[in-house]
Order: sequence, then structure tokens, then C-alpha cells
Amino acid sequence: MNRAILLTALVTGSALVGAGYLLRSRPRARALPSSIIPIVTPVIDVGVAEDVLGVMEQLRGDEVTLLLHTAGGCVTSCVMIANALREFERSTAIVPYMALSGGTLIALNARQLQMGRSASLSAVDPIVHGQRARHLPDDEPPNGIAALAREYEVAMAGYVRDTLTARLTGAGESAIERAMGVFMGEHAPHEWPIRRPEVEALGLPVGPAARSWAEMVDASRKRWW
Repeated sequence: MNRAILLTALVTGSALVGAGYLLRSRPRARALPSSIIPIVTPVIDVGVAEDVLGVMEQLRGDEVTLLLHTAGGCVTSCVMIANALREFERSTAIVPYMALSGGTLIALNARQLQMGRSASLSAVDPIVHGQRARHLPDDEPPNGIAALAREYEVAMAGYVRDTLTARLTGAGESAIERAMGVFMGEHAPHEWPIRRPEVEALGLPVGPAARSWAEMVDASRKRWW
């Protein structure tokens, strides 16, 4: 498999390039408490994950807040950030506008989720070789891209189920299956927006995000994007 295919295989959402983000070689738009980590980037790649994990590792105490504004990114990078988020006793994900695909995966792994009034999440099913994993044909060689797609799809489904089971405390299997259908994109395109009322209807705890968080994202985008 060549490098271009490998990179595409690792992307959960639309394949975007030219990512800019706040945590590497760029000053923050304003001074923030150390426990607040902005992830304001078109794509969450390995470099972004390195920076986020590095900051999280240095935090004192057991509290962290992630400010998310992203279209998604590399499966491995997003899962590593989500795994690190799971280790905090008090964690909050704030989505003023959008945290799509891999950004949704990260947001769902926070113990608290806040969304702006126009904010959207999306499905998190993997995109492999530019296509949704489920759409790739099965008639390729056993070691071809379709086999890799199935591996990613199975792994992601298991991870999402674990995440939703932890968030839907005490919910029955039917509630978990309903949420699985939404976040694995069974009945909508991968990038289809999932708004706060839909998240609430699934039984997931979600609250409103203060306007100040959107203003922070606005300032960052105007300066760097």
C-alpha cells in the first residue's frame, strides 16, 4: 500500500489538507487556563495529537476542557485523544460550531458535552480510500483496501459502543443501538449534521455552550485560517 492510500485509510471524515491549529508553533488567541485545550483545526492529524497529548500529560489535577472546532481527521490521532480524555475524572468537550467525524468521537468521550445553538456533530464511521468503509466492494484480494476497511469499521463500531455505553448510564440495549445507528451513520451521509436536540433525544447528557466559546473560536479562525 503506498503512502497516499495509507494516509487516506486513516481518515475518518473528508480528506482535508493544509491544517492550521493553535497548539503547534502558534500562540493562543488569548491566555487560557492550563486545563483548557483548544483544538481549532480543519484536520486532527498526528501532529495535533502529539501536541494535545503533551499538554494533557502535563496537567496537574484531574480536570480538562477541550474546545473543539474541526472537520475530523486521522482515526489513530482522534482515538488517542479520546483515550486520554477517558482518563480524566472531570472532562468537558465544548463545541461552539462543529466537531465532525473524529471530532465527534473525541467529544463523546468527555464526561460533559456542551454544544452551541448552531453546533453540529456527525457520524464517525471510517472513510477509507476516499469512501465510507461500508461502501467498499468485498471482491478485492484478501490483503486489499476492503480488508483494511472492514478492520477499521469493526474496531470503530466496538469503540463507539463502549463510548455510548459509558455515556448512556443505565440505558437499555435498544437505546444504545439507536445511538449507534446515528453515530455510525446508518441512515444518513457521513457528514450529515447531528444537532443538539438530536443528541438530547438519544438520551446523551448535553448542555448549552456559552457564547464566549464561539467568540474564542471566531478570533482564532480570523487570525490563523
